This record gives sequence, structure tokens and C-alpha cells, in this order.
Amino acid sequence: MPNDEPLTPKTGLVVPQAPALSAAQQAVLAELYLPLMGPLAYSLYAALRSLQSSENELSNRRSHAELLGILNVDLPTVLAARRKLEATGLLRSYYQQDELGVMYIYQLQAPLLALQFFADDLLSVLLLDTVGELRYQQLAGDFAAQPIDLTAAKDVTANILDVFHVDSQKVTTPPLSVQKVRAQLAANEPAEDHSPVLSDDDFDWQLLGQILKQNYVDLKQVASSRQLIITESRVYGISEIEMAKLISEVASLTTGQFDENQLKLLIARRYERPAVSSQQVATEATVATTTTKDNKASAQLSTAEQQLVTYAKQTAPYDFLSALKQEKHGFVTSGENRLVHDLIGRGVLPNAVINMVIYYLLQNRELAALNRNLLETVANDWQQHGITTPEAALMYLKQRKQPKSTPTRRKNKRPTRKEIMPKWAQQQQQTESGKQPAQTGKQITAAQRKQLADRLAKLETNSEKED
Repeated sequence: MPNDEPLTPKTGLVVPQAPALSAAQQAVLAELYLPLMGPLAYSLYAALRSLQSSENELSNRRSHAELLGILNVDLPTVLAARRKLEATGLLRSYYQQDELGVMYIYQLQAPLLALQFFADDLLSVLLLDTVGELRYQQLAGDFAAQPIDLTAAKDVTANILDVFHVDSQKVTTPPLSVQKVRAQLAANEPAEDHSPVLSDDDFDWQLLGQILKQNYVDLKQVASSRQLIITESRVYGISEIEMAKLISEVASLTTGQFDENQLKLLIARRYERPAVSSQQVATEATVATTTTKDNKASAQLSTAEQQLVTYAKQTAPYDFLSALKQEKHGFVTSGENRLVHDLIGRGVLPNAVINMVIYYLLQNRELAALNRNLLETVANDWQQHGITTPEAALMYLKQRKQPKSTPTRRKNKRPTRKEIMPKWAQQQQQTESGKQPAQTGKQITAAQRKQLADRLAKLETNSEKED
């Protein structure tokens, strides 16, 4: 976590040279950032600017005691103000230890332009919550440019080639010195971060990108890790803000990159929690059912089935699995967790339908734990039959003949024959086939043999009468 490194008044600090702020940036800093971070953080930003080093050499360092003297406050107060600068994107802090001792490198960041500030969801919402709607509207009006109507005007602006003579050959092929300067500037200028733009998901990637941008996370890696983020958020029901916090925890403070395995491990530790109670499940499902819109499919379902459908729609697969396992007085195994992850990662079935697959295997099939072969077989079958909703899953199960059915007796008809024979019949079958009966500790007596023979004869007589 940031700010966990040791810091004392004797700890060194270096503030690299940063470009001077324009009048527009200073206005944004005073009007928009100041209400968010407070006057002390605003003063700290100004104090750090006064401690900038023009040489940008790490050996030319100052101490935090000098900074405390400028602000006339104690060290914890400065740390709290520093965190606000970091949180609002005005400061990046680095910790380093060398032969001269420990030090912090404070890189000042320029404030956003007013248009960028109000376009940022996090900053604009924070400002609204801080100053209120009336003041927020006033600030937006102050920074809104008043456009001039140019519809009746004629553009008579001179073109650069009309004023200056430029060799067309040099424009087509820039000189080596121009190319060299471009390369140097491109290397020193950080690449502009763009929030990952991903489609057809309920996940708000723009919000996630804005939060991670404030925490200086590499957004290109976030975009490349889309499948992992989607899978984890669907499995555990993680919101965009919660996911941003998790990614920020495992991201490097220097490179902004993160290890996907560390992220998965952190999420597993954080969200593999005990299942909710069965009473809570029933209560939530009952309340949610009252708000469920009637449709053709749900109208054919019983009240209990509608409650199940509602809960399947509102619950993440891991929580759904945990609730069912607790109903069976069991627990979720690591293998089951991986199976659910793999199935969600394939993206072939919605969460609610995956919950119904889990319910079918654990409840209808009465399995003690999920089995990979059965899970994939059922999921594959449902995908082929176009099952996309839990209602459709229940209707599909009703249409199929269940293998477990109670045998019915009809008059003058023999009952359905069972495949498992009683022990005495198994022993008799072994005797008739010339095999030795199972060892019971006693030899069969003559009276028992006569009793078995009479019983078999009676069965054969009854069979002939029925036929």
C-alpha cells in the first residue's frame, strides 16, 4: 500500500522540475481541486513547487524537516495532505534508498483542464458531493466557454504556406535533427492513457479505467486482461469500484503493471467467504419475486420455482454454489471453484443459466459435488438447445423425462422389476449355478433349503397364473 515506507523529518526528498502552470490550470486548481483536497493539501502542492530542483539530480536532495518548516505542521498532517494530492492525481510519490540514505521523489502533476475535470466521473461526482448542486452548477457555468456565433462570418485566416516558404522535400522527409528531437520528446513524454473501450458487457469499463488512471495503473494491460476481469467479476459479483481497488492493490507503484495470478489469488482470498444462510436466501428470493415482471415462461412456474429463478438471476455463481452446498451441509471444494471459473470463462452461458446447471446437478441429480464431465455435458446440451434464461432451463427440464420415477402398480400386472435382487435370491441364484453361497458363519440347514424350494415353487405358480 502507498505511504507505508518509513518517513521521518530527516528523510530526504527531491522534487523534479515540472512545467509552470498556466493561468487556466491555476484557476482549475483553485476552484475545482481546492474544495476536494482542502487548504492544507493545496498549500503542500505550492510548497513542493517551491522546493523543485532544476538539476533533477537525486544527490541534490532536501529533507522533510524543511517542508514541515514551510507549512508549520507536523509530519502526520503532511502525510494526510500528501495522500489527497496523490488521490486527486496531482502528485506521484516514489520511495528510494541509496548510499546517501532513504528519500522520496515527488513528481508534481499538472491539474486537468476544466473540460477534462467535468468529464471525469470520479472527480465530478466528488466535487458535486463536496460543494452541493448549486455551487457545482455555478462552477460549471464559470468554466463553460461562451461561443460566438460565426455563422454569418467568413473565415479569412492565412495558411502557413501562404506566409512561410517551406521546402516540400523536407516536409516529406524530415531532416535527421527533427527526427531525433521527435524521438527524444516521445521517449520522455508518457503515453496518453485511454480507458479500455469494450462492448456488449454490463461491466462499466469507462468507470474502471478512470479509477485506475487515478491510481496510475497500466490501462493497456487492463484491456489485455479483459477476460480475467470479466470472469472474476461475474463469479464473485464484484463491482467496477471494487475491482479497481483490487487491481490497484496488486499493481506496481513504479510500472503500473500487475500480475494476473496475484490478482486472482487476492480475489479468491477476499471473496471466498462463508455461504449465506438458507433463511436469508429464501427471504431475499421472496422479496425479489414480488418485483419480477410476469411473462409467458414464468407464468407456467410455481411460486417456489419463480423464487429460484429470481435468486439465480440476482446471485453470483460462487455465492449460489455456496448456498446450495450449505443446504446440503457441505462446502465448496477448490475443484468446484475451478470448474465454475472455467465455465464462466468460456462465456457460453449467462450467469443465471450457470446457476441453474449447478442447481440441477446438486439438487435434481443429488450429487455431493460438481463433476467436470457432467457439468460440461449439461452446459453443452443447454447451449445447443438455446437455453439462455433460468425460466427456459426449468421448462426444458420439465419437458424431459426424469430417470427417477416411482414405479406404479396396476391391477393384474406385475410391478416393475428391480435390477437389484434381495440377498436370499442372490444366494439361491449362486446355488443353482453351482457356486458356493456367501460365507455367513453357518451352513444352510435342510429346513431352510425346503423353505426356499417351497417359496420358488409358489413364485413359479403365481407367474403361470398371471401369464
